[in-house]
Amino acid sequence: MRPTFMGFEIAKSSIFENQKRIDIVGNNLANASTAGYTRQRVETAAISPSAYSTRISSQRVGLAGQGVEALGVGQVRDEFLDKRFRDEYTKASYHSQVSEILQDVQSALGDGKDISDTSGLFGAMANIYTSLNDYCSEPTLETQANIVLSAFKNITQVLQQMNSQLDNVAAQHTYDTSINVDRVNEILQRVAHINQMISQDFTVVSDPNNEHFRPNELMDERNLLLDELSSFADINVTQKSDGTVDVDLGGKQMVKGIEYNTLLMQKNDDGTIGIRWRETGEDVLFSSGALKASLDIINGRGANVQSKNESSAQGIRYYRDKIDSFANALMEVANSCLPEFDADGKPIPGKYKTLLGEKQPDGSVSAKNSATAANITISTEWQEGGAGYFICSRAEDMRYYAQQISHRLTGADTTFKAPGESFTGTFEEYYNDTLSKLGSDISFHEGRRDAVSLIADDFQDRRDDISGVSRDEETANMLMYQKAYEAAARVMTTLDDLLDVIVNRMGRVGL
Repeated sequence: MRPTFMGFEIAKSSIFENQKRIDIVGNNLANASTAGYTRQRVETAAISPSAYSTRISSQRVGLAGQGVEALGVGQVRDEFLDKRFRDEYTKASYHSQVSEILQDVQSALGDGKDISDTSGLFGAMANIYTSLNDYCSEPTLETQANIVLSAFKNITQVLQQMNSQLDNVAAQHTYDTSINVDRVNEILQRVAHINQMISQDFTVVSDPNNEHFRPNELMDERNLLLDELSSFADINVTQKSDGTVDVDLGGKQMVKGIEYNTLLMQKNDDGTIGIRWRETGEDVLFSSGALKASLDIINGRGANVQSKNESSAQGIRYYRDKIDSFANALMEVANSCLPEFDADGKPIPGKYKTLLGEKQPDGSVSAKNSATAANITISTEWQEGGAGYFICSRAEDMRYYAQQISHRLTGADTTFKAPGESFTGTFEEYYNDTLSKLGSDISFHEGRRDAVSLIADDFQDRRDDISGVSRDEETANMLMYQKAYEAAARVMTTLDDLLDVIVNRMGRVGL
C-alpha cells in the first residue's frame, strides 16, 4: 500500500498549483493595459517519486504519481520579434525626425505660391515688380522712387527674417538633440541599474544558470526602456544567462552588465554639432535613428560640404546656402542695372549705382563681397540719397533703367551660384526649384516613415500576439484552472471518505 496521506499531498499540490495559476491569470488581466507588460505563466512539472529510480520501476509503483510542482513564473517573450521590431522602429524614427525638421525648414522659407503676402519672398519680389512698373510711368516722381526703395528694403528684411527663422530652427533642434542625448544616457544608466537588481534577485542568486525565471516586472521595465532606446539609435541587445543584458549602440558596447557608457553632444565652432563617446571623445557612428537624423539635417549641406563636421544630406545649412545664393544674385543684379552719369548727364560705361550691399560687423555697408541673407541690406548711398539717388537726374528718362531692373529680376535668366552647384533661370524659377526640392525631400521621408512604420507595426502586432494579454484567452484559462482546482478539492474529499472507511469501518463485522 502507498503511504496513507500521500493522496492528500497530491491533491494539495494540485490545489496550490491551480491557485497560483488563477493568481497569475488575475495578474495578467489586471495588467492587460499596462505599457510594456508581458504575459506571465506558471511553469510546472510532475514530482518524481524517487531520485534514484524511475517512475516505471516495478518496486516503486506504489509511490508513482506524487503530484505537481510549480517551477516558477516565467514570461512569454520572443527575442527575434523584439529585435525585428526595434530595427524597424529605428528606421521609422529616423525618417520621422528628418521630415519633422524639414517641415520646420519649410515653414521658415514660407509659401512659394502666395504672391500677395509681402512678408514672403515671392510676395516681396512681386512688390518690387509692381513698384518698378509704377515708377516707369512717372520716372521723376519722388513718391514713386520712395516706393521702389521701400520695396527693396522689404525684400532685404524678408531674407534676413528667413535667415533668422532658419537660425531658430537649427537652435531648437540642437536643443532637442541635447535633450535626446540626455534621455539616452538616462536609459543606459537605468538599464545597467536594472541589470544589477536582476542579478541580485534571489531566484538568480540561488540558481544563476536558470534563465527561465527572473524578476518579471523588472524585465518588463527594461524591455520598455530598450524599445524607447531603439528610437534614438540602432541597438543590439544580447541576453545573458544571469538575466542581465549587454547593449551595443552605434557599433559600440554601451551597457555591459552593471557597467555603462554615456554620450556627449558638442557644438562645434562652425555651428555644427557632434555626438561623441564621453569615454573616448570619438564620434558615434550611427546607422539610423532620431539622433542620426538630427545630425544629418542640422549639419546637412548637400553637395556643398565644406568641412568634415558637415553631412551630405540636404539639411538646414543646404537651404541656408540656397537663400544666400538668392540674396547674392539679387545684389549683383540690382547693382548692375542703374548706371552712373557724368557731369553732362551721360551714362558712364561700366559704372553702376550701388543699390544693395552687405552689412559688415562694424555696421558699415559694402558691396564688394558676396551678400548673404543674413547681411543683405540697402546700400549706404541709397539710404542717404533717398529718392534722388534712384532718380539720378530729373532731365533723364529713367523708364529704360527701371524696366531693365524689372526685367532682370522677373524675366531674365540669372546664374545662382552656391558651393558645389549652380542654377540658371529666373528668380522665381530658382526659388520654386528650392521649394520643390524641399517638398520632395519631405514627401520622400514621410513615405519611407509610413512604409517602415507599417512593418514595425506588423512586428509589434505579432509580438503582442505572443507577449500581450488576451482577455478571452485568460478568461478561458481561468475557467479551466477553476475546474482543475475544484477537481483537486473533490479528490481530497474522496480521499477523506476512503480514509474514513479504513479507520472507522474496516474490520467491523456486519458492516
